Amino acid sequence: MNRIPALDSIRGLLLVLMTINHLIWISGGRSVLQYFSLQPLGQFGAAEGFVFISGLLAGAVYCRSEYSNRETTQKVLNRAFTIYKYHIASLFIVMLWFSLCIFAFPSAATSLGSSFNNLLEAPIATIALSALLINKPDFLEILPLYIMFMLILPLVLVAFRKGYLWLVLAGSVVVWAFSGSITSSALSALLTSVAPNFKAQFGYFDPFAWQLLFVSGAALGFKQRQGTLNWHHPIITGIAGLFAIGMFAAHHGAFLSWGIHQGVLYNLADKPELGWLRLLNLAAWIYLIAVVIRTAPNALVFKPLGYVGQYSLQVFTWQTVLIFACAPFLNSVRLSPYYTALVLACTATLWVVAWWQDSRNKASNTLPKTALLASTFALILTASFVSTRQDASPAITEVLDVNQSYPLTVTVKDIKEDDADMILLIYTDADDLTGAPSEHFGTYTTEQMRNGVTLAPIQSGDYAILVFQDLDKNMMLSLNASGFPSEGFGFSNNPILQGPPTFDMIKFSHNKTQAKTIHMVNMY
Repeated sequence: MNRIPALDSIRGLLLVLMTINHLIWISGGRSVLQYFSLQPLGQFGAAEGFVFISGLLAGAVYCRSEYSNRETTQKVLNRAFTIYKYHIASLFIVMLWFSLCIFAFPSAATSLGSSFNNLLEAPIATIALSALLINKPDFLEILPLYIMFMLILPLVLVAFRKGYLWLVLAGSVVVWAFSGSITSSALSALLTSVAPNFKAQFGYFDPFAWQLLFVSGAALGFKQRQGTLNWHHPIITGIAGLFAIGMFAAHHGAFLSWGIHQGVLYNLADKPELGWLRLLNLAAWIYLIAVVIRTAPNALVFKPLGYVGQYSLQVFTWQTVLIFACAPFLNSVRLSPYYTALVLACTATLWVVAWWQDSRNKASNTLPKTALLASTFALILTASFVSTRQDASPAITEVLDVNQSYPLTVTVKDIKEDDADMILLIYTDADDLTGAPSEHFGTYTTEQMRNGVTLAPIQSGDYAILVFQDLDKNMMLSLNASGFPSEGFGFSNNPILQGPPTFDMIKFSHNKTQAKTIHMVNMY
């Protein structure tokens, strides 16, 4: 199968979108870029497309008729080992960076999230289990998934060649259907008995669910290589188009009056378990894109993105290191007006890596390119060090006069829906953050919260704010089946969250008239 420029461009676009999202997520920021990078077309994102295309190309490349089953197996395993080496390299670079931050720049380590908490308590177990692809830290699990799927690919291709393609697909669907019932509790218990201080991170994505994307992609690639894929039909095109338009409209709130909001959609389009609505939405767009490529092969070709897409393994490995290296710096400027520009500047380094790899492939003098890549990385680390030093400056302890009361104004940004009330809760240090607050509980319109709500004077003390949008009108922050909020929410201090916050993470001292701006987190 000859290289398809449109697929390179699409893969390059997916890499750019994932990099932007990861930079924003790990730094706890908000950006207008997320309107275009975070599931812009419906209930699916860049990661799903990336895994599917990986399967499609693998199925097409490794099923050539001139390869025997032994040769196919050897080539696939060699590729899997290459991917593994890139993963291990990025994993240990990031681990070293985290270790350096812990001992030399503690404030920087907090901006890296909880990806490597086990590294301090059980370093040997963390390194060994990560190398075995069992422990998968945050933002470091796409390549392990890819490796796992490549290891089963030889068996899949042999079955395809023997005429069992539909049987393999049926088996893949069955595994996906029961993936939610396959838990990691037994493996967790085994690991705990070996390393009591180690709490494994099995990753955000369920491999038993996500294998369906890779296997179905491989099946399509195989059929395309064999020349037996008869897929195009005007009626199917029309159905796919109507479904895609309907999902796009629902995703962007066109049917809120019917009670169809993001919370409802996400319950049917769960991402870790690959919900059926997510699969259908993705399948519709895959079909429509295939129609466009078939009709106008160059319509989706964009050479700058295709340049990045050609070197997806090297570029993806770089972005893994990049997001951790940039996290402390971007976290320190996440509320600044130039945050979006800095995210784009970091993302632009993907092209430096593609240029470097292209030079290596052409056997040209790579010293200038290597120097540029090293200088780029050094500049990013320097920015992170400088921002960490600034954040590490000693804080001035504030003395509270408990006999005084002061007004408090709360303004909320990044509200996604306009037709649902906002709930504002203010907690004291004696309250349970999962229960009702003792200081304030109020309902406001989105317009009021955008313009700022000024509360009656509040007595001096330490407080914490939670605000959420009550989409389902139950006066509670609702969660989906995976335990994630299905409504927009935000906390004082706009913390980087890896789970429910503690009071210390979101508390602020109220000893004067002040205003707090809260940026909503919309995970649905």
